[in-house]
Amino acid sequence: NSCYFVTRYSYSWRRAAAAASESNLLRCKVPITMDTTTPSPSKRQVITFVMTTQYNGFAYAGFQRQTRTPTSMASSNEEDSTATTGKKRKRNNHTNQEMQAAKINNKSGRKSNAVITVQDQIENALQKWTGLSLLTLRVRGAGRTDKGVHATHQVVAFDVPLSLVIDHDGGEANNNEEEDRGDDMKISAHALPLLKEAHQTLAKHKSASTDTETTPFVDQWKIRRAISTRLPTDIVIRTIRMWNGSAPFEARQNVACKTYIYRLRFRCIAYESNAKSTEGQTNLHPICNAGPHLLRRLNDNNTVWLSQWPLDKEKLRQACEPFVGRHNFCNFVHKAERKVGNSRPSLVRRRERYQQSTSKDADDENDDDKFLMDLFEFNLHMQPEEEHDKTFPPIIDATFSLKAKGFHRSQVRNLVGFVVDVARGERSLDDAKVLLGESDNTEDEKSLPTVNSAPASGLCLANVEYEHDDFL
Repeated sequence: NSCYFVTRYSYSWRRAAAAASESNLLRCKVPITMDTTTPSPSKRQVITFVMTTQYNGFAYAGFQRQTRTPTSMASSNEEDSTATTGKKRKRNNHTNQEMQAAKINNKSGRKSNAVITVQDQIENALQKWTGLSLLTLRVRGAGRTDKGVHATHQVVAFDVPLSLVIDHDGGEANNNEEEDRGDDMKISAHALPLLKEAHQTLAKHKSASTDTETTPFVDQWKIRRAISTRLPTDIVIRTIRMWNGSAPFEARQNVACKTYIYRLRFRCIAYESNAKSTEGQTNLHPICNAGPHLLRRLNDNNTVWLSQWPLDKEKLRQACEPFVGRHNFCNFVHKAERKVGNSRPSLVRRRERYQQSTSKDADDENDDDKFLMDLFEFNLHMQPEEEHDKTFPPIIDATFSLKAKGFHRSQVRNLVGFVVDVARGERSLDDAKVLLGESDNTEDEKSLPTVNSAPASGLCLANVEYEHDDFL
């Protein structure tokens, strides 16, 4: 009876305490506290390694990991899923090719919901090499590229706690701390010598007095080789440097400029000179309607958009000009991002803001529209290919280059898609001002021209520049 009374009383007290806390009337003699705080990344001392990575995004569902950071400190593949299934997932050590095959060739014959991202592959490689957990490594990237988007200069950073390197390096580690420290907070024997060498290089640079203002470029090629051997062939690490700034390094903060390029291959629009027209108009050259199959090349590797329409190269260049400068790119952003909150202003409001921005008394600091941004550059470089048959209209390899401090979701692909629609005659040059809210011709937002997004295969993150180059 006494056991039953204690159990019943404990349950009743917990239920009463929960009800009282919801109504903010909980008053107990013994305060009930719960420590939910986590150590701030800015307060802990770490060595931050900054990698310049390249990858072909065709086989990946974007860069960013699609699942939450696991609370388990052992492995990213041992995520606790008790909230949904009540069981713990088994460890998964499959390669990228095996996981891609498992999506199709599973027992049920249906496609699996598992997705693989570039961050997943990098985190798995870092965990295998260092033996540390995801919470300790804190892998983060400069840009969250979408599914199928590539990169030639993606910046990825990860942290290594300084205490783990100093304890082994100095030889005066605290025994109590090592007993409390789990296996997830011990650096592997493969990584420890290279991390100690990197820490010594960083310490020598900080202690040495240099008269030059430029920081030397020190590529941690041994660490780069160790991580690269654990990555698939479609992900490449070009450089690894260490952060030498006073403030913690975050890959998405203090960005001065991001550069995206988009590759497009098309055939120039051309008409038959001696063709008979039924309605008094010239006919297109027959090869212009041949589709994208004649534009394929061996080394494309899903990194170029093969246009199925013939395009006017002069209109293609002219359509890029209206977007350079400070504009409201709300209509060129993914619709899911526009619906977040009430951040999308009406067409009349955008037109008023454009008129205020062009006046001399405009105050940019009072403008809180997140879609109002400066597009530094929207250039187009066209390189014609040589055709064996000179009677055919030429094939053009076009490369768009867009620069800004940051881009919204699908913004670059929507801009390129609109420019292509202008070049194939589906849109006019005046539609650009209408979509930017800088024209008085349209009064109703429902009558705005449709913006078609370009495929992800041609998009590539080409460069990321920071305000402070404090890398060693």
